[in-house]
Amino acid sequence: MSGRKSGLDKIVALFIVILLSPIVFFGIPTRVAFNEWFIDWEYSKADFPKDRYGLPDEYRKYLAKLGLRAVLSDEGMEEFKRATLPDGRLAFNHREIKHMEDVKNFLSVFFPIVYGATILSVLALIYLRDLRLVGKALIGASIFSFVLTVASAIFSVVNYDLAFELFHNYVFDPYSWRFSYRDTLLRIYPMKFWFDGTVFVIAGAGALCFLSFVAGLFLLRYRRSS
Repeated sequence: MSGRKSGLDKIVALFIVILLSPIVFFGIPTRVAFNEWFIDWEYSKADFPKDRYGLPDEYRKYLAKLGLRAVLSDEGMEEFKRATLPDGRLAFNHREIKHMEDVKNFLSVFFPIVYGATILSVLALIYLRDLRLVGKALIGASIFSFVLTVASAIFSVVNYDLAFELFHNYVFDPYSWRFSYRDTLLRIYPMKFWFDGTVFVIAGAGALCFLSFVAGLFLLRYRRSS
């Protein structure tokens, strides 16, 4: 009876690794992208769009980094609210601030879920013990997440505007994130910024799927040879 229960526990642990893998594989590169280096990288590109109203790139980058800090900390949000344009006017209006507060609230839930899913997946792999089962879990996780990665990539390439709209309508109030071209948020974070960010996350998820698959194959072959 105890052996049967132990076997069931290991099956549960295996499925935990597989089912949580999309959160881990997409969440980790997302968290990596939410850093100042990504803003610097985007603004360094020759094809990064210039501001149609003449705001210098260095000042746009400064405001973009304020926005990053705003969605990651309370102190950053307060600094964001007080930010000004070169002419002394407040950089962001009430709707822009409200949207950034919504983003901050979402990330305050999403990132801890990613951390928790990662830790739980590692613990589940440790609980499996048997290298053959660990290998199967890693391969299963890679295949499951890779299917979602390919689907996301195809959808983003075919119609990124629709993908962007559906995501924002699902996560936020459908009317809270639509801004005028004159609003500062659209001027410091043009659509190319978000498209490149999506490509980075999808590529990162694909890389993690590949590493998980290779590690799984290695463990299965190692287990057989031993």
